[in-house]
Amino acid sequence: MIPGPEIRVHPGEEIIITVKNEMKSQAVNIHWHGMQHTDGTVWQDGASMISSCPIPPMSSWTYRFKANNEPGTFQYHGHIGGVRTGGLGGALIIKGNISDYAAEADGGDIVVMMTDWYHATSDELVVDLLQPQFRWPGDGQSILVNGKGKFDCYNNAVYNCNNGTCLQGTSKVCGAADRAYYQPSPPTNRCSTCPGYEILGPVTEGKTYLFRFINGGALMLMNIALEGHNMTVIEVDGSPTQKYNTSSVDLNSGQRVAVLITMDQPLGVYTLSVSQRARNAPRFGYALIQYKGSAVNASTVDPKAAVISQPAWNDNKFTLDFQNNIKGLYTGFNAIPAVPSSAKVTRTFSMLVTQERMNAMASFQAQPSVDNLTVAVGPVGSKPQDFCDSDGNTKPLRWLFGRRTWHYPATPVLSKLYFGIGAEDLTEENLYYAIELNKTYDMVIHNYPACNGVCETHSWHMHGMNFWLLGAGRGEWSGSAAQLAMLNTVDPPRRDTVQTISEGVDNKPFDTTKPQTFAPCGWTVIRFVPKSPGTWMFHCHQLWHIIMGSNAVFYTAAHTIPPPPSNLMLCGEMTVEKVAQKLFPSIKGCNIGNANAASTGSSPFVAAVLIFFAHVARAT
Repeated sequence: MIPGPEIRVHPGEEIIITVKNEMKSQAVNIHWHGMQHTDGTVWQDGASMISSCPIPPMSSWTYRFKANNEPGTFQYHGHIGGVRTGGLGGALIIKGNISDYAAEADGGDIVVMMTDWYHATSDELVVDLLQPQFRWPGDGQSILVNGKGKFDCYNNAVYNCNNGTCLQGTSKVCGAADRAYYQPSPPTNRCSTCPGYEILGPVTEGKTYLFRFINGGALMLMNIALEGHNMTVIEVDGSPTQKYNTSSVDLNSGQRVAVLITMDQPLGVYTLSVSQRARNAPRFGYALIQYKGSAVNASTVDPKAAVISQPAWNDNKFTLDFQNNIKGLYTGFNAIPAVPSSAKVTRTFSMLVTQERMNAMASFQAQPSVDNLTVAVGPVGSKPQDFCDSDGNTKPLRWLFGRRTWHYPATPVLSKLYFGIGAEDLTEENLYYAIELNKTYDMVIHNYPACNGVCETHSWHMHGMNFWLLGAGRGEWSGSAAQLAMLNTVDPPRRDTVQTISEGVDNKPFDTTKPQTFAPCGWTVIRFVPKSPGTWMFHCHQLWHIIMGSNAVFYTAAHTIPPPPSNLMLCGEMTVEKVAQKLFPSIKGCNIGNANAASTGSSPFVAAVLIFFAHVARAT
């Protein structure tokens, strides 16, 4: 089932979900994208090897946490390896009106979840990414809307096709009557069994609907437009906004945008068009909006025939303007908290994002820094573009933060911190950054050309908290008076996923034949105040970039971390003995002594471990 089941809950409602992993060779985690875990449930965040161990094959684990206290549009998805590309994800809706504007939706709400779909398996794509020879997965072959779409195996712009046989290079793919090796036999996705496009509705003429757009994809920045209709943005990433009228909406991987659309056209069937942006590859997905009482049968409509104006793939100005033009809503019953003043900023993180070649286990390049952009970029000979040689296909291609790249730990970060298991590894040299609760922090995310000279559009997601998006701009951030004046500290939107945006013609701001001229190419400034203790991942939400190292973790002090749940999974260096030493240090070995007294007032996990020790004591 793609997408997964839609989850609807009330604000603050407890959510209990048991995930049964019936895959025989793939571990899994589920991340609850946008949940802030203010009830102390950081252990339930679902980021593999950050907040918890992955759920092993052929086993199950139960998540238990409370929904955010405000209504909004969220999602959930797999958070390990490449499982998200296989369709592991779905909508998570917190019921209610996010603002008075939402009450204008007298027709109800409609969830529209977009995903990019690859013809190869996620395992194959991940292996190709990590090998020194490096094979880029490219853009998904299709865009699915609520899990539906069509790919024409006879005539398409992705492969070289002739008379129903398609080639990718010299390899035969997507033959209209052939089965790829990773597809079941007999094939289940041929044209004769294709379910067609998603039909939304029927909608009633004259009524207004709240469309909840969710980008659950792995890579694509998508643009959405509805034939013959305008839309009004009133929510981004689960936070209310002032009204913003537009003909189409941009949203990148992980982002959500909710809009009001009034059904003000003659009865009929209208096309919802989803186009890929920022990447030079024609990809479109479609759904159909059926008006109630229309004489037209939606199944007979060809959405490709609709005339819909959408920005070109390389129109990065539209993306920049759209992001900067959204304003937060600071009035009403669900008003956004006021932006902390700049005087309260404890630290500013300067995150330079680069693509470089490096040895497989290397963790940094040149002179790393998240405090000084000039230091991070480095002098001639040590700039990011000076490290783009694969050295005979021996150096993998990586993404770096401040000239450091991420390597996953063998023990979950949260367990390392709470139980003191290798906590000395949680240093800035390893992309772990200590923060304090209720303090104010700024982050400047600096874009930089990839090795091919493209200044990519990235999507950045913060786990466990949201932030104020103060602004985004062109060129290099210097903190000049002019740039500071561009920042919106009055009514910025509040988000949990934000973009650094491409610039230049065809997203190439510099002469690609002169890489020595490469320099920072765009910036985004956010401000955040941690409210929930924990270990919170901050990463590029382009899945392939996560796998290539574009990650960091912000964490609060060990004494702030709440106890683990009773069903805590053990992995890596976690052992029962090490866990027990933290929970009741007075107990030595199997001498449980006054164990019952020690468990008084403790968590269920403490009791469970005491029971385990009691059984060990009896056995010996």
